[in-house]
Amino acid sequence: MLSWIIGWLAPLSGLAQAPAFPSITVPVFQNNTQLKYPFAGGLNSPQFSAADLNNDGAPDLVLFDRSGDFVLTFLNNLTGGTAAYYYAPEYARTFPDLKDYVLLRDFDQDGAPDLFCAPTEPGFFEMRVFKGYYQDNVLRFKPFFFHYPNCSSCNPLYIYYPDQIPGLYNNFPISSSDYPGVEDVDNDGDLDIIAFSSGNSVYLTYLKNTSVEEGYGLDSLHFVLEDRCWGKMQENGLSECVSMLSDNPNECAVGFAPGELEERNGAHPGATVLPFDPDNDGDKDLLIGNISFDCLNYLTNGGTPTAAWMTEQDSLFPKEDVKVDLLSFPAAYFLDIDLDGSKDLLVSPNSPTLHEDRNNVWWYKVTPENGTATFELQTKKLFTSGMIDVGTATHPAFADVNGDGLQDLVIGNYGYYTPETPNMPGQFTNASLYLYLNTGTFSAPQFSLASSNWLGMASYAPNDYDFAPAFGDLDNDGDLDLLVGSNLGALYCFYNQAGPGNPMNLVQSFDLLWETMDVGLISTPCIYDLDEDGKADILMGERNGNINFYKNTGSNNEPNFDPNENAAPNIPTLGAINTQTAPNGIGFSSPQVITTADGPTLLTGTYDGHLEAYVLNGPTANAYPEISLQWGKVDVGRRSTPAFADLDDDGKLEMVVGNQRGGLNLFKTELVAYQSPVNTQLLPSTSLDFYLAPNPATSEVQLFTSGIPDDLKQWVIRDVLGKVMLQGSSSSAVLQLPIASLPNGTYYVELTAAGKTGVRKLIK
Repeated sequence: MLSWIIGWLAPLSGLAQAPAFPSITVPVFQNNTQLKYPFAGGLNSPQFSAADLNNDGAPDLVLFDRSGDFVLTFLNNLTGGTAAYYYAPEYARTFPDLKDYVLLRDFDQDGAPDLFCAPTEPGFFEMRVFKGYYQDNVLRFKPFFFHYPNCSSCNPLYIYYPDQIPGLYNNFPISSSDYPGVEDVDNDGDLDIIAFSSGNSVYLTYLKNTSVEEGYGLDSLHFVLEDRCWGKMQENGLSECVSMLSDNPNECAVGFAPGELEERNGAHPGATVLPFDPDNDGDKDLLIGNISFDCLNYLTNGGTPTAAWMTEQDSLFPKEDVKVDLLSFPAAYFLDIDLDGSKDLLVSPNSPTLHEDRNNVWWYKVTPENGTATFELQTKKLFTSGMIDVGTATHPAFADVNGDGLQDLVIGNYGYYTPETPNMPGQFTNASLYLYLNTGTFSAPQFSLASSNWLGMASYAPNDYDFAPAFGDLDNDGDLDLLVGSNLGALYCFYNQAGPGNPMNLVQSFDLLWETMDVGLISTPCIYDLDEDGKADILMGERNGNINFYKNTGSNNEPNFDPNENAAPNIPTLGAINTQTAPNGIGFSSPQVITTADGPTLLTGTYDGHLEAYVLNGPTANAYPEISLQWGKVDVGRRSTPAFADLDDDGKLEMVVGNQRGGLNLFKTELVAYQSPVNTQLLPSTSLDFYLAPNPATSEVQLFTSGIPDDLKQWVIRDVLGKVMLQGSSSSAVLQLPIASLPNGTYYVELTAAGKTGVRKLIK
């Protein structure tokens, strides 16, 4: 984190208007295996669609995770197999705002996939369509407008169908919890819709696309109500993965006993539907999931493509292999995921909140055999096994844990789902701290998982969880201590007894002070000297979205944050910042402080997944000047938590952002990795170029200034906390810097000459 030693050599006006930070990646290893998509951000409730994203004629992959309404895009490198995909997040930026469900289908068969999706506007439940097109070989979208003659109440953005009374139209609401089917149900060459109408429906509605039949062509969408009881089956919802089947192909099933239907409280409970043809017999079978159960029901179509009739069901699907048992509310997807020319079946949770969050993408190979199909499970961790994914809600921090001069990565999490949680079955409270050591070099970082229970924090779960680490020098002894926020709203404190530059030796403090510093729920600390009195204060975010300020009232070496007998924050609404989102009333603020050319800036993560930036204006409840509410154009879906470090030693910071999905997203910024202590003078916009050798060094290091005029050059060596350790001046082209007196560790060398300033990292 080291937030007070980073800066940006640009005015704040440029900060607000900065372009989107590009996504990047670095190698990550777990159990001696390199992750293929380490910083794709994790998966919780993904939905899958094939789509050609770059107009090269090959199927790429789009994942929409409804846990945060986040789009992930993967390109196909044409090698075949699941390894053919690589994460390409830049293609997700062209997608419109989406929520609940997304299906990419090419309805007009022009080669550009189109979007069938839920509405984002409050109060609407009808399906919406976006037309896909290519610009500069990138898939983009524009709204598709429907034409409803003489219907002033019909919104042209949504799908309606004609009423039996000429000139009238009916809407087709779909519950936001559902996943509908958009397929060519009757094999006439265009796309139809199969879904439950929201309300008290227990029968599937079939909207037939009649564009071709009516002479409009494939580039239009005209839907009519074809069947209010498609397949003649009835959704039960009261028995596990069992539907009521009709013994008559012309009549709907009636399976509820008197009064039983009323037990549903007059509401459609929620369902996922997949009309598909795994047995290649020409008609559509059905996979259906129910919000109340963790299984899928496979119904076999004994009818025809134009007159579906479900005659058999497998409530233990698939009966020939590992049964789907996936918390919660599974949904199925039928696409050729390994690019072998044959479609596969993927199953994942459809619930955005309660779900299996690690073993949550089940891949079945599908084999048609003699008019039936068999399903063989390949893995339960497709794609998730290639990502940093520690379950749900991640909170990262950077620090040199092992004293080798490289920035290591510590991740706290909300937890992960397991059915074996002691005394709390099915809860997401297996929280801990994960330590990824930087096993690369100064210019080529890579991370390796060293511990999944660093410092033994898992011992506090399941009673506490949602751990958020923050590093800083609390006791002013020159090394980094650790605070950990949590669900309970207080803090865990670990003092580093190792000394500067040494591997951390963190010893927990059990002072009641840390327990009484309680902000309610979900504390997210940041260590920073806000009042500039030389002592580290604490800024703390929380679930409600405000930021609390705790002033350090202790001595330089013995911090104290107890302003009164209630241990309430000195300022509970620092800067009048509030990331709370209506109407849910939660904000999940997670503050960080960076130093810019115009002074310190406060950044905070949010519930909505973006980052907000404000001018840090000292300890006050008055409103901080706003810089940007969409800083860096970063959006990770839900619950953003940022951390910064110069990972590749280029003088500019990388930013990693945690999210609700249990993974991390990594970005390259224009933030300069070090800057002199804050002052009122604007630093030059062009940095001075020089290099150090040897680096690492022992007793002396040479500073080479090739190309820099032989003017007087001022040099300063600071430790990681910004403290001046050595300084001097010279007019020589090569400067000799004596560093024998410095303790081993990481330092920053600042050189000023000819009106320019530059900074380089030095390791001793």
